[in-house]
Amino acid sequence: MKKSKSNTFIVSIVLLATAISLQAKVQLSGVFTDHMVLQRNAQVPVWGWADPGEVVTVKFAGQEKMATTDTGGKWMVKLDELAASTDPREFCVSGKLPEEKIIISDVVVGDVWLCSGQSNMEFTMGRLKDTIYANDLKTANFPLMRQGMVPRHPALKPQEDAAVKWTVCTPESVDDFTAVGFYFAREVSKELGVPIGLLHSSWGGTMVESWTSLSALDTVPDFKARADKQIVNLETLPEQIKLFPAAISVWQISNGRVDTENAGEEKSWQKMNANASDWRKSKINAMWFDSGLTNGGIAWVRKEVDLPASVVGKSLRFDLGFVDEEYVTAYWNGEKLGEFGKNAPHFYHDYVHFDVQPGLLKPGENVFALRFVVDTPDKSPVNLHALDMGFLDMGMSNLSDDCLIKVEREFSPLTKSELFARPATPEGDEARTSGALFGGMIQPLIPFAIKGVVWYQGEQDAGQAFSYRKRLPLMICDWRKRWDWNVPFIIQQLPNWNDGGANRTEWAELREAQALTAASLSNCCLSVSIDIGEANNVHPKNKHEAGRRLALVALAKVYGQPLDYCGPVYESMSVQGLTIRLKFKFANGLKSLDGQPLRNFTIAGNDQRFVAADAKIDGETVVVSSPQVAAPVAVRYAFINNPIDCNLSNVSGLPAMPFRTDIGQRAQ
Repeated sequence: MKKSKSNTFIVSIVLLATAISLQAKVQLSGVFTDHMVLQRNAQVPVWGWADPGEVVTVKFAGQEKMATTDTGGKWMVKLDELAASTDPREFCVSGKLPEEKIIISDVVVGDVWLCSGQSNMEFTMGRLKDTIYANDLKTANFPLMRQGMVPRHPALKPQEDAAVKWTVCTPESVDDFTAVGFYFAREVSKELGVPIGLLHSSWGGTMVESWTSLSALDTVPDFKARADKQIVNLETLPEQIKLFPAAISVWQISNGRVDTENAGEEKSWQKMNANASDWRKSKINAMWFDSGLTNGGIAWVRKEVDLPASVVGKSLRFDLGFVDEEYVTAYWNGEKLGEFGKNAPHFYHDYVHFDVQPGLLKPGENVFALRFVVDTPDKSPVNLHALDMGFLDMGMSNLSDDCLIKVEREFSPLTKSELFARPATPEGDEARTSGALFGGMIQPLIPFAIKGVVWYQGEQDAGQAFSYRKRLPLMICDWRKRWDWNVPFIIQQLPNWNDGGANRTEWAELREAQALTAASLSNCCLSVSIDIGEANNVHPKNKHEAGRRLALVALAKVYGQPLDYCGPVYESMSVQGLTIRLKFKFANGLKSLDGQPLRNFTIAGNDQRFVAADAKIDGETVVVSSPQVAAPVAVRYAFINNPIDCNLSNVSGLPAMPFRTDIGQRAQ
């Protein structure tokens, strides 16, 4: 049959349209979106993807740059240095076809700071609504402050792109801004008068390895071995999760650890008016075997809390922290909140919280009850510090550790072989696997032009401080190598936290590792916050002062402004008979902040038994002694997890950096 000319024309049009549709449209990296801030006084890389060989044009601020896409489909141009500008302008990218044109609106030019780390960087302004900082949210009308939120996407294979969302800071949008970053940007912008962009990439509860590339970790055998083990575990995790329910069920049946009925609930133990006269007094952080459950079993925790009148109409995040191998059912004022522990993928080995809805909270006395099923007695019910966070938001100053415990049923003892045969709970996730957050949340940003990095992380690494001395510098050097310049890093030193006592130094050692990193790397600085933490809250609310101090460091060390940005920093010591004289950097105007004798100094002889010391300012030095130490060899200052009322300062009014003079003896 002969085709008509009209049919031939239609077929041609269809084929042409199909050919066009198969072409790759010009794409722009997802970090370039509406409301973004571009870095001033630096070449600005702009990149994306298109068909190989296609010519792409970028226009901005009177500049026009062109690039030809390489054989892999990637293109890049570099804008010449841009002057700071508060004028919102359009950013245009185009290819050879009209429909390929991309317009980015409301673009300003200033300084971009990458804000990264774990939960204290992730901590948002919205969590300050019911605090003394609430007015800062209501007045947060800063059109020249913008946050570029990097999506939470872990990836072991480094990703090329991430869909960053830039947002202008207003009272309506500020809830989602990183609080530390907000206060940092507010101070810097106020001083410099230029737009500030916060490129926010953080994830709570993560270690520094997650933020380091696998290729960098591979250069250190111990770090490579750890990463390889995590990756293998991650690959086998789906199969572990699939097999675990049947395996644990068989083991529990064989060893008499089956939860067949909720006898406590039938007896109304969860209710407010329950008779608790025969319940045992205990501590909510105590191990089960210290609370009367000697072999594992089923037990209840009950606690009364008094809430202020302001709770009416509010909800509560009832956070238990990390629940380790325990099934738990939660109740509030007799109402069941939910259960945790029997579902994949984490089963009973995960961070747990329940939401108490508005209406369940009431002013005055409230009662929460928790029912636990535990196979072994070597766990504790609840992390008090995690639990305390929600109550602090409710206006409570401190949640006591006291509680009541009632055993519903005791399990039989286990032999060593029975305990050994217990199936391991699957654990691990991509976000907490070495290299994964670098691959998904840092690599896609490179080489976006930035002014520097504000880094707030380390809580998860406490207890591994000695290796952190190597791991943190490795990450910083890795990032600098990939950005191809000596990016300024400002490290937020961990604040005081955890009233564990004088012998607890995990956080002190981590602070020391952070200080050593800042001292050993060029263009790397530290901000001290040893006086603005909260003993019972790992997420202190005073992000205002933390951000202000970070800004002081940036203004002095990165922007070169002549201002006092640092308290005293230990430099050297000399033994002078019964005393030790300490010499400091930044010693101008050494003083006690409150006019009282200096606190938190300890001193020791060769036996390394540190005792409280007398410390007196003598010019630009401090002389330390104790009648208990006849031949002193070492001094420590504020070198515990939670030193109280640190008062050594200088003309800046900022706190002295914690230190120990016996640092070499602790290396291991």
